[in-house]
Amino acid sequence: MGWAAYWAGIGVGSSRRGVFTSEQTLARDRALERYQPQFDGLRALAVLTVMVDHFSADVPNFPLPDWIRLGATGVRLFLVLSGYFITASLRRARDRMDAGRLSAGKTMAAFYWRRLLRIGPAYFVFAGIALLLNLGAIRHYWPWVFTGTVDWLIALNNEWPLAISHLWSICVQEQFYLLWPLLILLLPRRWVLSAIIAVAFAGIAFRIGCVIFSAPIIARWVLPFGSLDSLAAGAALGWWGGRLRASRGGWVIALLCLSMLIVAAVLRNSDPTKLKSVLVEPLEAGAFVILVARTATGFDGNIARFLSNAGLVFAGRISYGLYIYHILVAMVFNRWMPSQMRFLITIPSLRLLVFGIATLFTAALSWRFLEQPINRLRGEKTRKALGPIPHGSWEQEGATRSQRPSHLIFTADSSG
Repeated sequence: MGWAAYWAGIGVGSSRRGVFTSEQTLARDRALERYQPQFDGLRALAVLTVMVDHFSADVPNFPLPDWIRLGATGVRLFLVLSGYFITASLRRARDRMDAGRLSAGKTMAAFYWRRLLRIGPAYFVFAGIALLLNLGAIRHYWPWVFTGTVDWLIALNNEWPLAISHLWSICVQEQFYLLWPLLILLLPRRWVLSAIIAVAFAGIAFRIGCVIFSAPIIARWVLPFGSLDSLAAGAALGWWGGRLRASRGGWVIALLCLSMLIVAAVLRNSDPTKLKSVLVEPLEAGAFVILVARTATGFDGNIARFLSNAGLVFAGRISYGLYIYHILVAMVFNRWMPSQMRFLITIPSLRLLVFGIATLFTAALSWRFLEQPINRLRGEKTRKALGPIPHGSWEQEGATRSQRPSHLIFTADSSG
């Protein structure tokens, strides 16, 4: 049933017919939004590329040629995933609002509450440990850390502060999501998709302005305006609910995505003062939107087995912890590794292994003893605030964490 039929159902005829039609719409959404472990596989790939890039930053052409910016590509995938999941969950909340189940005030309060409980605990634990150990520049810049404005600090100083610079992408997303629910939940539905597209073009326009006025390259990268097109690209897919199904021409789509990523990589290594450099982010975002749409349907064969691998799925589930703690782990090893064992972190391949295992262990502990208990708490608080979730929803009472999709109502564990 299309949106026109949906609005006809709730706007024409008896109120009973409108309720019945909206119930059909909600049932359709619940049927489509099953848990897809392949998304956790994508999250894992995104965070692992960032970790590999950071852990090997001082080694030329290791493990891949330097022109392949793994970290930048991984962050772009995170942003697209985040925009997709958050907007899809807000769209479902909007459906419940339009069906008369929720008020806008309660819906937005629940959204902000859940974002705080999802992002805050691990973020502030990281900050507290870094402060205690006096790592990098955190004691000098702690107000920026605790106000979630590290991205603005980096742009103003035009440098990457040790220990906290990786927080910029988390800060960008949280600043974006301060206002995003207002657009998705309150704007007339017929204008929402157009508004999302306008936000995407605003991101491109910002980078064009940065090139024209010779703004610092770092500012183009870390300020929230520079990520608008990536977040909005995922958001457009999340609002539309688009899925890309398998077809005989799938190899053509795969080749298109690969070509877009290669062109983006080449442009990223070209002169950043040229206008063509602003195409890097849209090309990557476009390729990743296609990838996300295909993953929503589910890959088959070897790709499905790879993305659904238990280890990769677990890494995706704890991807936020992997991202937030990986710099902390690296700095602790660099400072306190005994001299007789320093070969473990001076040999690049061993360093990747040691740092990777230590980060995985740290993130798993955080997930088990910090994030999971708080996730259960926020679920209980949401049910009390919004009432029982309709029958059949993944968030209904009794669904286990392994059964429940991590990207459903008001959850988006793709921050990075």
